[in-house]
Amino acid sequence: MKRRVKKLICNSLCMMGIFSMLFSGALSADAASKTVNGVLSNNIHDGEYYSRAAVSMSAMVNNNDGTISRVESFGDIILVERYNAKLTLIEQKFLNMELPIYGGCFSGANVNYVLFGNDNYSNDKKKETVRVVVYSKNWQRLGAASLYGCNTQVPFEGCNVDLSECGEATYVRMGHRTYEGVDTTLTFGFNSSNFYVFDILCSDPDTKKSVFRDSAATFIDVSDGSVVVADHSLVDPYACMVSKFDSGVGVSFSEKKVFKNTALALGDGTAVLGGVAAASQYYLLAGSASPQDGTSTNNNIFIAAVPKNTFEGSAEIGYLTGFAYGDGYTANAPYLVKIDGDHFVVIWECTKGYAETETVNYAYIDGAGNLRAEVQSMEGCLSDCKPVLCGNNIYWYTTNGVSMKINSIPSMPVTKTGRTAEASKAVVYKGVDYSMVYDFNYYVNSYPAIRVLYQNDPSGALRHFVEYGMKEGRKACENFDPAVYKANYADVRNAYGNDWKSYYIHFMKAGYAEGRNARTYKK
Repeated sequence: MKRRVKKLICNSLCMMGIFSMLFSGALSADAASKTVNGVLSNNIHDGEYYSRAAVSMSAMVNNNDGTISRVESFGDIILVERYNAKLTLIEQKFLNMELPIYGGCFSGANVNYVLFGNDNYSNDKKKETVRVVVYSKNWQRLGAASLYGCNTQVPFEGCNVDLSECGEATYVRMGHRTYEGVDTTLTFGFNSSNFYVFDILCSDPDTKKSVFRDSAATFIDVSDGSVVVADHSLVDPYACMVSKFDSGVGVSFSEKKVFKNTALALGDGTAVLGGVAAASQYYLLAGSASPQDGTSTNNNIFIAAVPKNTFEGSAEIGYLTGFAYGDGYTANAPYLVKIDGDHFVVIWECTKGYAETETVNYAYIDGAGNLRAEVQSMEGCLSDCKPVLCGNNIYWYTTNGVSMKINSIPSMPVTKTGRTAEASKAVVYKGVDYSMVYDFNYYVNSYPAIRVLYQNDPSGALRHFVEYGMKEGRKACENFDPAVYKANYADVRNAYGNDWKSYYIHFMKAGYAEGRNARTYKK
């Protein structure tokens, strides 16, 4: 069995809040790293790249039953190890390589995906070049979706592979080498129930058709019903590009469609991209870039927030680190993990020259890319295993040929008392995030009866607000007053009259994005 062996590099020192507020990385007692009895390999730091990203040979899967599975390609066979909530190894099995080239494993909401491929140097349009095998969460093979020919000479070539779901519609974004020997991206969708491939984009080299030539890294997100892809260029300028298809999820792409594009030009500096994810009002991109003015070679972690409603406008870019020229520290490409609608975690390593700092850094951000808590750090390293959410924690594993560790961090910021910051101001009720119109402390301190009943019960206070307070038109935060919203906008007032709850919902779904004022009366 063969497994790649790479250099050992790890990370960091001082952090910087978004829009340049400096922090010192506080070691979190709630992060953990446990040595386990898994099969040893060497994946440590394999997720790092400075030019081209690559297929991840390691993955972690949420089994939806409180357990997680490690999945790793060993060249001729795929290892699957299952761990319980105490991170004890409870099961090992192997999957066969169905085609010679491994394209990665992805954890879906209800199924798992493993990609395989074939070389096609004869440019045979009938040869199977890509196969996505769909497995149940207990690894029973359910079926497969296949591509034939598709202008593919070498699949998974040139950059990484990414996958995203929207119901039964599953999309893959990957690199491939075309019949002409050019490295570009390939995008296709399929139904995870009947395995029908309903769309492919594999030939047009024009970025307006969202086939990106010489992409160093590529990512896709279809979770909100739109098909959004992100890439970054290997050639000057080293810009990142986010593209949105005019056609939605499940709708066949058209070569005549015009795609909306936003280029995040990073000037004379360099950039690497780590992920894209949809929030309620923005598409967020996480990456690492050196200064736009070319004054330093130090890469810092950036978050770019691209407004959904003005997609072609400029993005808001903020930085989570602030390494200056001469201090030697540089940030590697980060991982971006979505927790729920407007909660995300960015995870990265840094290096100082060629030295290892053996530190993982992580930041909690909201749906606009703003920091929600102080940047945290823990002893440990990353690998090419993308961190995965399971329960209240985010997990990934590292193995260096001597030992294997499963690492975890909390999915929400942790306060000094040990409670998550969100537990003290619960904002999500029945899957809906009410943070635009609700703040726990404001609500309980504004109404004496609610303070008596719910001052120690954040979830109960939120439930009261949603079930009763909204209907009664109670103000629950500084930024949204339903009476002000009603008075300021005749169109909303005419639509909803005295239906107070509808004013909150309208502001959350549309008014905020439209920049409507719900705080002070318009003159």
